[in-house]
Amino acid sequence: MSASSRPQEVLSKVDAATVESIRAFVTSTSIGQLGLKLPTGLVVAGPSIASHGQFFENLAKALATDARSTCVKLTSDEATNLKNLLKTLIKKATSRNPDLDEDEDEDRDLVRRKGPKLLNYDLQILYNWSKEQSTDRVIVAFQDSEAFDGALLAETVELLHSWLDRIPFVLLFGIATSIENFHDKLPRSAIRCLEGAQFDVVRADEVLEQVFQKTIDNDNIPIWLGPSLCGMLLDRQKDHIQSVRASVDALKYAYMSHFFANPLSMFLQKDVTFKNVPKDHFEAIRNLPSFRRYAEDCLELGEGELVRSMLQDDQSLFEQITQNLTSGQQVMHQIVNTVELLFVIRNHIPRIADLSRSALYVKAVAGELDMQSPIMRDLLLSVKKSSSDVLSALLEDVVALDNKKLSSAVMKLQAQLKRLLDSSQGTSTPLRSEHHLHHSTLRTTVVAQKVELRKQKSNLSKKDSAYSEFLKQFYDLIEIYFSDTLINPKDLFLHEVFLYDLKSPHRDVFMPKPRFAIERALSAPHDYLDCECCVPAGGGLDEATLSSTQPATAILYQLYLESGSLINVSDLWSAFNAILNDDGDFDEAQVMALFQRSLAELKYMGFIKSSRKKADHVAKVAWKGL
Repeated sequence: MSASSRPQEVLSKVDAATVESIRAFVTSTSIGQLGLKLPTGLVVAGPSIASHGQFFENLAKALATDARSTCVKLTSDEATNLKNLLKTLIKKATSRNPDLDEDEDEDRDLVRRKGPKLLNYDLQILYNWSKEQSTDRVIVAFQDSEAFDGALLAETVELLHSWLDRIPFVLLFGIATSIENFHDKLPRSAIRCLEGAQFDVVRADEVLEQVFQKTIDNDNIPIWLGPSLCGMLLDRQKDHIQSVRASVDALKYAYMSHFFANPLSMFLQKDVTFKNVPKDHFEAIRNLPSFRRYAEDCLELGEGELVRSMLQDDQSLFEQITQNLTSGQQVMHQIVNTVELLFVIRNHIPRIADLSRSALYVKAVAGELDMQSPIMRDLLLSVKKSSSDVLSALLEDVVALDNKKLSSAVMKLQAQLKRLLDSSQGTSTPLRSEHHLHHSTLRTTVVAQKVELRKQKSNLSKKDSAYSEFLKQFYDLIEIYFSDTLINPKDLFLHEVFLYDLKSPHRDVFMPKPRFAIERALSAPHDYLDCECCVPAGGGLDEATLSSTQPATAILYQLYLESGSLINVSDLWSAFNAILNDDGDFDEAQVMALFQRSLAELKYMGFIKSSRKKADHVAKVAWKGL
C-alpha cells in the first residue's frame, strides 16, 4: 500500500460506523413509533468545524442510496430567515437534476403543477412533490445548527412539526459543543416537538492520531517525518482547527517533496542497483553532514581503509549506503515501536500527564526521550510504584503489541506474575512494591525544640517482598530496552535520506503570504513578468523605478507608496498622466480609463478607501512591510 493511500484508508473507515448507525436510525424510524414527534438525530461532531462538512457530505451520500428518501443539507449562511430557509429546503428537496438551471427547473414544475400557483416558500409544494414521488421520509440535516439563530431554529422546528402528519420529516442536527448547550438554545415548546437519539462522531484530533499512526507505523514505510516538520503540522492543526483532510494533504506533500526534490531518495528503491545510480549522486552522499560524522567515527575506530574506499570507490560507497540504509530504517521501526510501548505504559499508569502518540513520536525523533529526560524519569518512577492489578493489565497490553524484542521476556514475566497472584488469592488488596506510598510512613522527632520529619519504610510481607523483586525484573527489562532503542535518529548515517525534516516547503505552500507577494508584484513587476519592458533602469535590482511600460496598477502603486496617509486624487492623476504620456503613446481618454481601473484595483485589494474628511482624497489603509 502506498504512503498516500494509507491516510485515505483511515479517512474512509473512521466515520463509517457512525454514518451507518445514523442511516439505520433514519430508515428504521417511523412516525407511529414516536407519536406525533419529529424523529431527530443529534450528531455530536466535535469542535472542529472544518471537519463537519466532509462528514455531512458522506452522510448525505449514504442516505441518498435509499430511492424513497431525500436528504437536504442546510447551513446557516443559506438560512438568514425563515423564508430563505424554506425556499432552500423546498428547492433542494424537489430538484431532480442539480445541473439544471433554476428557471428550467421551475418551468418543469409549472408544466406538471395543477391548481393555483404557490409561493416558492410554501411547504405545500414539498407536500405535493412527496406525495407524487411516494417519498417515505424527507431528511433535513442542519450541518452547523449552533450557528443558526435560536428563534429561527425554534420556529422552523415548530413549523415542520405542524406538517408532520402530511410530510414525513426526519431532522439531523450537527452539534459542535454539547447536547446541553443545544437544549439551552431551543425553547421548551420546540424541544417537546423532538424525539430521537444521540450519535457521537469520532473527533478530529482522534482521527488525526489514527492517520498519523498509520503513516509512521508500517513495515513498508521507506521514510519518516522529522520532529520539526511534525511539530509544525500538529501545531498548525491545533491552532487553526483545520480539517483532517488538510493535514492529510500536508502529509502527502511531504512525501512528494522528498521523492521529487531530493535525488538521493532513489536509494530507497528496493531494486536499485549500482549501474542505475549516477556518479553525481555519490558525490552528493560524500557531502552530507552525516557522511562526515560517519567518516570521523570510523577514523576514531581505526578503520581508515574503509574511509579511503568510500571516498575513492563508488562501488564500496554503494555497499555501505545499502547496508546503513537498511540498519537506519530498522532503527526507525524500533523507535516507532518504542513510542507505542511508551503510550501503552502511560495509559496504565495513574496520575500521569497525558501525551498523545504523535507528541511522543515528535519527542522521540528529536532525541528528547533519553533516560535523563523528565518524561522518562517520571515514567520509570511510576512503574516502580505500580501495584499488581495495574501491572497485570499492563503486561497483557505489552504482550498484545507483539514487540519482537520484548514479547518472549514479557510473556515469562506474565506467567511469573500469574503464579505470584495465584499464591496470594486469599488477600483482597493488590500486591504493592517497597516503593509504593502505602509502605512509606513519616516519623516525627523533636530535637532541640525542632520538629524533624523522616520517611521510614514499613516492614514488607513476604508476598509484597516477592512482588518487589518481580517488579524490579520488569523495571530493569524496560530500562535496558528504552536505553537501547531511544536514540537520536539524526546521529545515524544517511538520516537525510530516510528522515524528511524540511519546514520551508510546507511553510511556503500551506502558510503563504499573499500580501507580501502582492506588494512585491506591484513594486517589482519584472520579477513576475520577466519581460524587457519592465526591467528597472540600468538593469539593476531597484524596484522603485517608474516607467510607462510597466503595468498601470504597478505605476499607481509606486506613486501610492510615495504619498502620505491622505492622498489627493487630482495630484495622483497628474503624476500618473505625466508618466504614461512620457512617450506619447496614449491619449488622455485611454490614460483616464487606465487610471480609474488601477485605482479601483487598489481599492479592491484593500490599499485605499474613501475619505470622509475630504471628498477629493483617498485614505491610505496599508503600508508596505507592516
